[in-house]
Amino acid sequence: MSTAAQPTTPRLRPASLDDYDQIARLESSNAVYSLSPDDWRNLWLKNPLWPRVGEDWPIGWILENGAGRMVGSLINFPSLYHFRGRELICANGRGWVVAPEYRGLALWLMEEYFSQPGADLFINTTVGANAAPALGTLSDRIPAGDLQTLAYWVTAYRGFAKKALPKMHVPLAGLLAYPAAAALWLKDALLVKSLPPAPASIVVETTDCFAARFDAFWTELVRQNPDKLLGTRDSATLAWHFAVPLRLGRVWIFTASRNGLLRAYGIFKRQDINEGVRRMQLVDYQTLDPPDDLLPALLQAALRKCAAEDIYVLEHLGCGLPKTRSFDRFAPYRRKLPCWPFYYRAADPALHAELAQPEVWDPSTFDGDASID
Repeated sequence: MSTAAQPTTPRLRPASLDDYDQIARLESSNAVYSLSPDDWRNLWLKNPLWPRVGEDWPIGWILENGAGRMVGSLINFPSLYHFRGRELICANGRGWVVAPEYRGLALWLMEEYFSQPGADLFINTTVGANAAPALGTLSDRIPAGDLQTLAYWVTAYRGFAKKALPKMHVPLAGLLAYPAAAALWLKDALLVKSLPPAPASIVVETTDCFAARFDAFWTELVRQNPDKLLGTRDSATLAWHFAVPLRLGRVWIFTASRNGLLRAYGIFKRQDINEGVRRMQLVDYQTLDPPDDLLPALLQAALRKCAAEDIYVLEHLGCGLPKTRSFDRFAPYRRKLPCWPFYYRAADPALHAELAQPEVWDPSTFDGDASID
């Protein structure tokens, strides 16, 4: 009786910028979304942190079989965080993909990632159900709020019903979409609370770029929050982070100003690249006036734009977070993800212990790679 040939042990090597084509093919064959060649390379080359760390930073790791075929990859790009007067270099994982016949060796890539010498912090924010058990043994859940639950509004009832009913396996979904949409609209009109009006002194506007005022805002945000772990949000970093969705028209930026000074902003991003439900997600909300709660004013503007542009859902990932409590209070619906997607680890055990406290976190889908594409 013959037996199937077993795959030979692959070799592990550092990735290079020249590996894009093979990495993209491997990602595509495993249903992982790939950036374009230029956008992929700009994760590093246009990264404001790259001049500081690029000489020694590994952009990822590759598994190759004996024939030189790529059978596994893990991408690794840097970002800068601030915490209690320290700057922390963060390694952000992306695209952990291994061919089926080699998945027994997948942890080899992740162990290399967590062993890299140049990183103070490791953050992963798009951990799926298949990867969660392994990540859970090598790192810890970010311990803030419920990062497995999305709160949302329905903003375009017909479109939402047309997509939702088939997913629920409702018979005659096409015929029932219109009456279902009408019933859902009536329910929301009668039961959903209205957001409070913005303070009279606040002006809400939209912008398509991150101008110099975001630098002054960032400096003040760090000063006000010395005990929060904050990813850098100066104008250069924001422009790099959101470069792809901004170019594709998939990002909305709303600002709240008082007397011409920026006091809060909300960044919303389309999150339905390969899905039928048109979803806009609040990916980052920052404020310099926490007692005033300027989020409702930004949400009102976003809800109007969603309705005008036939976006079906406005959502936010993460319930029970103090800063976004008004989203939880007024958004009527909830959706649960298959697993907890936010994980962290610190290279220094003392820092890891500090980060085990929920109050030091300000997590959002700005962190990691959740909103860069």
